[in-house]
Amino acid sequence: MALSDFNQEIYLVITTESDKKNASKLANLLLKEKLIPCVTLQDIESNFWWEGNINQSKEVQLMIKCKKENVNKVCNKISDWHSYEVPEIIYFRVSANKNYHHWVNSI
Repeated sequence: MALSDFNQEIYLVITTESDKKNASKLANLLLKEKLIPCVTLQDIESNFWWEGNINQSKEVQLMIKCKKENVNKVCNKISDWHSYEVPEIIYFRVSANKNYHHWVNSI
């Protein structure tokens, strides 16, 4: 595949959850409401400032793929259902190949 084959726009939303149970709950909520076609869960270790101290924690990262029309709904749903007081919600536009783009937008 040529680089020009990867010019189809989709969005990637990233958040973390405290554990697999909360991550799966959030992922299933987004999937059942058909806001997303796919989410990848990965165990990670985070280092961060919280309440004046440097902390280290094991978390689960969610990499959520969605179409442009659902980005705001996905971010709002994460904010409403997240277990953290201040959840990480980051999103950006990415390029995908034509077939993957079609699949993301078919959900």
